[in-house]
Amino acid sequence: MKKLYFLAAGLFSILAFACTKDKSTSADRPLPTFTVSGLQASYAVLTHKDTLRIHPTVQDESRYEYYWTAFDANYTIGKGNRKPDTLAKTKDLDYAMVLNPGPYVLVFNLKDKETGVTKLLNVNMTVSTLNMNGWYLLKDNNGKTDFDFIHSLGRIDNWIAFHNDGKSLEGAAVKAVFTNTFKMALTSLDIFSAFTVLSDKDAAIYRIDNGKVMRTFDDMFFSKPSVRRPQSVYQPVNTNVVGVVNDGQAYVMQKGTLFSSLPYNPAKLSSITAVGAMTLAFDQDSKSLVLINDFSFQTVPASGAELKNMNADLVWLNSYAGLRGLAMALFRKPDGSGLLYRLNVQFGFLFGTQQPMIQAKVTVPGTHSIMAATAIGGNYDADFIYYALGNKVYMTDLITLQEALQVTLPAGETVTGIQHIKYPQPSAGIPITTDYLSIATYANGRYKVYLHKISSTGTIQPLAQPDFEGEGRINTVIYMENGFGSRVF
Repeated sequence: MKKLYFLAAGLFSILAFACTKDKSTSADRPLPTFTVSGLQASYAVLTHKDTLRIHPTVQDESRYEYYWTAFDANYTIGKGNRKPDTLAKTKDLDYAMVLNPGPYVLVFNLKDKETGVTKLLNVNMTVSTLNMNGWYLLKDNNGKTDFDFIHSLGRIDNWIAFHNDGKSLEGAAVKAVFTNTFKMALTSLDIFSAFTVLSDKDAAIYRIDNGKVMRTFDDMFFSKPSVRRPQSVYQPVNTNVVGVVNDGQAYVMQKGTLFSSLPYNPAKLSSITAVGAMTLAFDQDSKSLVLINDFSFQTVPASGAELKNMNADLVWLNSYAGLRGLAMALFRKPDGSGLLYRLNVQFGFLFGTQQPMIQAKVTVPGTHSIMAATAIGGNYDADFIYYALGNKVYMTDLITLQEALQVTLPAGETVTGIQHIKYPQPSAGIPITTDYLSIATYANGRYKVYLHKISSTGTIQPLAQPDFEGEGRINTVIYMENGFGSRVF
């Protein structure tokens, strides 16, 4: 245990502590002797779960005044970016931990009442959180949108309400994305991971480490939209920005600022978006695929011209950012048949310097079950598509369009979502730790989530029981590991 002694202001000002100045000298008054025991060399606690209890033994304890402070270990002298937190002004520390996760220096301060000399005993403290590892299940239940959080030691139902005085988002769940390296101001040194969450009536950004709401619909726009109708949220590959679609219009935020509308464009965007090297969206008025390149609209290149003025509606769109760089899109024509595309969504192909953007195309008969599917999901690794009708889940592929029944779920269960959960986002040399096809179902006010392993041929096998159950209807599943969340595939 390191021991620090400070007299008067001297070096003491470096850590910005307040201290009564010692007016004595070593010649006329010797320094007091401090004897303290009962402190460990280091402490590790979970925020919003543990209470830090330290009851030291101090010789002649009535002789001193006490207080406990905690410094962020990343404190930078002269920058003012970190201030100490005062945890108690008593000898015994019983502190219900609410500090943000990270490394700290915990300081026990003893001030001699007679001489004014203060002794500082500092130890290392690590504050962690359960929030950084586990499964976040976005759901709606009884008109509220919230997460159920499943972690290694248990679960937190209604995670948003748990961390925000019982207040969930109003409305039905629309979508949530993991948002990395968020900050509240451009110059802020406090960078954290967040969830951007949309319901059909509201939107908010939540800090993951402590669960607190950081922005709401009312304070996340430069000019708040006159109509509150959140439809989609997307996290571009460029993680310095994040985008939302509200009432058919796109808004983009550079982290540390606010959402701003894109330059005027008559497009009326649908609620379906996907992320490649640019963000893919669909204009419902012109029936055209459009591209959002951070803060500007862009039309598809010449090699994707047939995706403009299509006389068809977008049914499903899914992209596979990272190594694969592809997207799948399904459209419905007026006669009920479909058009299924595989698109190259790497930058050069979207910008027009490489081609073709359209890699494959097939016409889907109107009688094919996918055209009536209640939920559709993709496969990051291959051109397999999974879709549900009632309680049955099927698989097909882009080439043959053959329908293969995968699982029949218990009677009465309706599939509300199919996702390929793959973490981390595939990248060269980085091993995949989590790889499942997630199927969420709903029946009688309750959800189930099944996590299926996927074979090399794309097939999945029935599970004897669901992995997760709870109240409400699941919309989005996000897996979190060491503070980083999965993309929605």
